[in-house]
Amino acid sequence: MRAIELGLPLVRSANTGVSAVIDPLGRTVASLGLGIEGILDANLPTAIPPTVYARVGDVPAAMLVALAVFLAVRRRVAKPWR
Repeated sequence: MRAIELGLPLVRSANTGVSAVIDPLGRTVASLGLGIEGILDANLPTAIPPTVYARVGDVPAAMLVALAVFLAVRRRVAKPWR
């Protein structure tokens, strides 16, 4: 998912787990399975142009959270509990 959201290739290396090369579209190019020792030799795929998430990040989500908090506080102040 990280490769897809940023539009960048991903190389994952683990001592005891799965190692893999993943292209920017989330497809596995090469991998070594769990518990398999070996060398993974693969070309690094080229990146795609920055995605919307790569350009704006978490700003829209943060703005929605801030709006929700603002509305909740405003409602609480307008009609306090009795």
